[in-house]
Amino acid sequence: MSFFNELKRRNVFKVGIGYVLIAWLIAQVLELVFESFGTPDWAIKTMLVLLAAGFPIALFLAWAYELTPEGLKREHEVDRSQPITPQTIKKLKGANNAGKKLNSIIYRSRCKGVVNWDLVNSILSSSTENNPANGITGVLLATETHFLQVLEGEFEALNATFERISRDTRHDQVQLISFTEIEERKFGGWAMHGIGLFDLNRELATLLRSKFGEDNGNIRLPCTPSEVMELLNILIPELKLDETNK
Repeated sequence: MSFFNELKRRNVFKVGIGYVLIAWLIAQVLELVFESFGTPDWAIKTMLVLLAAGFPIALFLAWAYELTPEGLKREHEVDRSQPITPQTIKKLKGANNAGKKLNSIIYRSRCKGVVNWDLVNSILSSSTENNPANGITGVLLATETHFLQVLEGEFEALNATFERISRDTRHDQVQLISFTEIEERKFGGWAMHGIGLFDLNRELATLLRSKFGEDNGNIRLPCTPSEVMELLNILIPELKLDETNK
């Protein structure tokens, strides 16, 4: 991630612009008040200097701290691999996404055991049984240690499904990557489709390792929506081609 993108992610630009606007407003109000009471010029200048001195402090605080559902934390204390918190799930429930609009969830989690096709097929069997009734579609990716799943559907059903998944004892460290409104389904033909990244041909596995890196010997599952879509755009055509050639 570039330094510029990191500044954007930590909202340093927003804080800086907000501070300038608020400081300007405070300066205007103080100038009117001081003039009404005949305050000497040095007092006005002192206040302007203090407001100016606060600008770099505000930028530093925006860089060093991050607002989380648990409160204000130092940036290095925020573990992005930790599970989504109950507070965050409640915020999702209260979001203004009700109605018939489609939404998409992407999450990543760590399996408590070793992932194999028996476990993946067990998950798929449950999903294909329950998802059609709830209007849920999607795809499940699995390495030997982690899951990554994309779910699509209407908000209430999708949110209830995700809450149920987050309580599943077969995995932990459930990391929400995105919860967004979508125009149409990308995986409308699949109640749930499973892709095992531990069972790819050598050429495809090498390509994915070079693009997304490794995690304890496994292909690293990405943590941003754009990377997830890039991974799926590589995988799905390749897998369909393999099935055609069989």
